[in-house]
Amino acid sequence: MSLVFHVILLTLVGLIWTSAASGTGEIEDRPVGIALVHRMPDRDIYAPPTPTPTDPESTETSESAAAASIAAPPADLSPPIDLDGILKAIQSTPSAVSGTGMAGDTKFDGDAFGPGRGESKAGDRGQTTAMVFGVSGSGSRFVYVFDRSDSMNGFSGKPLRAAKAELIRSLRSLSDKQRFQLIFYNDKPTPFRMSGVPLQMMAGDEPNVVSAERYINSITAFGGTEHETAIKMALKLSPDVIFFLTDARIPRLSGAELRAIQSRAQQAGTTIHAIEFGPDSIAPSDSFLRDLAAMNQGQYQYVNIRNLQTSTAP
Repeated sequence: MSLVFHVILLTLVGLIWTSAASGTGEIEDRPVGIALVHRMPDRDIYAPPTPTPTDPESTETSESAAAASIAAPPADLSPPIDLDGILKAIQSTPSAVSGTGMAGDTKFDGDAFGPGRGESKAGDRGQTTAMVFGVSGSGSRFVYVFDRSDSMNGFSGKPLRAAKAELIRSLRSLSDKQRFQLIFYNDKPTPFRMSGVPLQMMAGDEPNVVSAERYINSITAFGGTEHETAIKMALKLSPDVIFFLTDARIPRLSGAELRAIQSRAQQAGTTIHAIEFGPDSIAPSDSFLRDLAAMNQGQYQYVNIRNLQTSTAP
């Protein structure tokens, strides 16, 4: 009788177990154990099932693998773009120069104008002669590249004031038949531009010259000195003449840099004139600016800053 009773009991337990496991719902994770029956002389004792311990490390590993498989991109997907980094770079870039022609710390490199941005010289008319500190250049397209590094603040700011006044006088000699661009530079070049107008050579008409004068008067001197980038930016515009002015003997342009500039100038048909500011009574014999001018069919002019006239252009 006892045997029959146990068989019936085990059968009922199995039916209950099967019924609980059926259904279309999601199967819950349950601990699985083994029930032990201890048969005593007078009765049977059922020991409670001992759950099989689950390895926490293996569970975490499985969950991590599942999450990785869901989050992993397809094998042929390109690496993600750092949109946050790009946004920060855009937000950290100062605003473009306003329509009043005031100077902004616009950041450009030597290729800022891009290929083909310099207009073709074919059919250019309006040849004239412009002058900067006694150096004259003939053509219809002029780019003025002037140093605005901190050293131009020396001698109570006399070098910067004199350079700005001379630049304004030179611009006023142009007409609407000529084109010009201004690039002030320290460790980065800052070209002249107006809001709503692409970065380009500007007609030498009165409204543009007036805007350029406001831009020039707003320029301040600060920072280090990087010559090459500013000159390469100017050459991108394929001008007839570049007037390059600096008081910096250090850093020098290396021989390789001078040759690279010469190659670009020859391709563009550009003459480069060099004006050097210095505190000495006579010009240095080893100035790299002499080489820059000589290699590009230009003139070299030394200006003793102690003798500079600092009156502003009327």
